[in-house]
Amino acid sequence: MNMDYKPNPKRTINIVLVLLLIIFNIKCGIYSFKGSIPSHIKSVALTPVINESAEFSITELLSEQLNTFMIRENVLSINSLDLSDSKLDIIIKSITDEPHTYNIGKDDFIENVEEWKISIIANVIWYDIKNDEILFDKNFSNWGSYSTGVDIGTDGLDNDGDGLVDRDDSDEFGSPRESALNISIRRLTEDIVNEITSTW
Repeated sequence: MNMDYKPNPKRTINIVLVLLLIIFNIKCGIYSFKGSIPSHIKSVALTPVINESAEFSITELLSEQLNTFMIRENVLSINSLDLSDSKLDIIIKSITDEPHTYNIGKDDFIENVEEWKISIIANVIWYDIKNDEILFDKNFSNWGSYSTGVDIGTDGLDNDGDGLVDRDDSDEFGSPRESALNISIRRLTEDIVNEITSTW
């Protein structure tokens, strides 16, 4: 054993700093992965969707999409209301179809609707049951587009604005309006979940 050995204070400080940096990065990595949900909230109750629109099927479609997306993304455990730390209330305010793009007829020079846009507006309230407070109360809106053809997968349109068209896009299949409605619901669901993970 070398009796002349003297610890180097600078080296010791550097090692400690490196270790602290590693620990900090690991914790930040976990935090980023989990999102920024309040730490005491581990679960959510998805209360029945209230529909104020004339679109009969929307409540079931939105509920299914939200359940599927939250389970897949592992955001929060979905529980019954009596076992949950929070709850999500959703009210569909409106669903509208409106002309999106036009073309001019070759013979009659009349404007014809080439592409329609279906839009959903929903009010979403995320409520902290444990602390008895509203975490957010927001209106969300999103859309999908469709043509008057028979199959959304052959209409030559980018129906959800993701840069993919027809067979290159897994979202684009089936009857045009129904598919566009499903696209708008999926995008709305993603917006809601993104808002949940960025609330705190």
